[in-house]
Amino acid sequence: MSTANNALTLKQILLGISDSLNEAQNHLRNVKPYDEFGRPNTLYTLPYLDFNLQVEAEFEKETSTEPTAVAGRTAALSHAQSYQKGYSRSLAFKPVASVATDTKETNKVTSTISGRFIAVVPNEGLPQMIINATPKATSNVHIFDIDVEVFNAAGEKISDALVEFNYNQQKTELLNPSATLNHGTSFLSTSEIRTDVNGKAVTQVKVDGVDFTNGNILIIEVNVGNVLTKISIQK
Repeated sequence: MSTANNALTLKQILLGISDSLNEAQNHLRNVKPYDEFGRPNTLYTLPYLDFNLQVEAEFEKETSTEPTAVAGRTAALSHAQSYQKGYSRSLAFKPVASVATDTKETNKVTSTISGRFIAVVPNEGLPQMIINATPKATSNVHIFDIDVEVFNAAGEKISDALVEFNYNQQKTELLNPSATLNHGTSFLSTSEIRTDVNGKAVTQVKVDGVDFTNGNILIIEVNVGNVLTKISIQK
């Protein structure tokens, strides 16, 4: 369908509704609890949004002809490239008003799309998880203990949580743009460990001797699920 007819893909329609819903929710969230006279404002939230959208799809038969001019060849090439990328065959929809018609023959198909956007509480409604990671030097100048404590915003210690340790090579390179790094940093005990009953875990990391001696900043990532924190080790 031609874009001149304001046609949209189904993805664009749903994302448009979602973006508008987010904007409305952000506006409601930012409403002040009290007005200028100190009176409580009415506060709202959007737990869910049901929508019922009627759309119209038109089908067109595409034909191609051999170009006879340079400009025509350029247009045909552009069209061919678009077709190879899979864009020209995408099905598009156009929101329509529900009106009566006497037309008996048409190449248009009208459909109804229904659904519900549901507000998902962050972290599934649980208190936010917090990771406290601290590197500590040992008797070996190139070996560090990484002490980790996992707890939530309510102060509860999280036991049996799987803690993952990773050396972030990309971030390390960005922080040391003029250095030639060896990337010999590795974990000695394990890169995955579960917290004990006190929500604590510890592992050892052996940093690259040359990188450490040269004063480079080495970045270690510690995460529990999708909660991530970064620590740096430097001479």
